[in-house]
Amino acid sequence: MRFFALLILLAAFSFPSSASGGSFARAPSEDVGMPFWCDWGYDWDERCYRDDTARLPVGGVDDKVWRSALRFSLDRLPGDAQVTDARLELYFDGACVAPRRRVGPCLAGAYTVDAHAISSASWTKEREVEFDPVATASTTVTTAAMHWVVWDLTALVSDWAGGALPNRGVLLALAEEEEDFGVSGPYFPSASFLEASLRPRLVVSYVVPTTGLSL
Repeated sequence: MRFFALLILLAAFSFPSSASGGSFARAPSEDVGMPFWCDWGYDWDERCYRDDTARLPVGGVDDKVWRSALRFSLDRLPGDAQVTDARLELYFDGACVAPRRRVGPCLAGAYTVDAHAISSASWTKEREVEFDPVATASTTVTTAAMHWVVWDLTALVSDWAGGALPNRGVLLALAEEEEDFGVSGPYFPSASFLEASLRPRLVVSYVVPTTGLSL
């Protein structure tokens, strides 16, 4: 009888699953503009420099195409959290790339900018970092007005958080069909931009599964 009474008592209990959540925004721990397709000749140090100024270049100039790399720490993400949304946000303030670090006119009314997962373990040991050729996200930068530009990186950040991919950063480049010498492209504020509110950010939302015993 005691055994059956225990079964009845246990049946009266349920073990519901619930979840608590949160979100945070992080500035880049590292960001830099990188030259690609550059003629690494005798004067490469002068022409094929990396742009570590207050802006991140994306687009083609006379002798190279610019792509920009950003890396974000996920140290504020709980270890058992599940990423529900992750957005990379950069501000376009009307500036476009031009030769010799100068800000120039935008040559198109809109640019398609792809985000690629970087696969190189180090950004400094290679002249051109390696990256996944398949874009993880894509968005359009309209040059007619200043606005926040957003890439949906939920899948990529989930892979970083879950250990499916190492967190080696993301590379922004013009879409393959648009990228070429002399086509220009957006020149975004970087993590060292004077106005802090316009700096890049990764906004992450997550849930933490919890299990409770209730009557």
